[in-house]
Amino acid sequence: MSVKVTRVRLNRRGMRELLCSEGVQEMLAGKASAVAAEVEAAGIRVEGEPGRIALPVTVAVEVGAGRAFAQVILDHPAGLAVEAKHGLLTAAIDAAGSV
Repeated sequence: MSVKVTRVRLNRRGMRELLCSEGVQEMLAGKASAVAAEVEAAGIRVEGEPGRIALPVTVAVEVGAGRAFAQVILDHPAGLAVEAKHGLLTAAIDAAGSV
């Protein structure tokens, strides 16, 4: 049985427009928000004003060089230590992966 190979040539400008489109940005925002919700649901508290506060999480969607991207930021000086100790973002990405 022979297999027929079809070559596809993508239009670079069209792909760039697609990857920067509003629809892709909305999809990324939804995924990033789901990850942020998982992080917030973990209930990690850190030192803040006044006293212990919930770990602040920020979602940002931007357009970079040729494509849109989303960031979920543990917006506190202890965020890096929290990620190192608990693997919070990694677990949240796995939990929100099917969204």
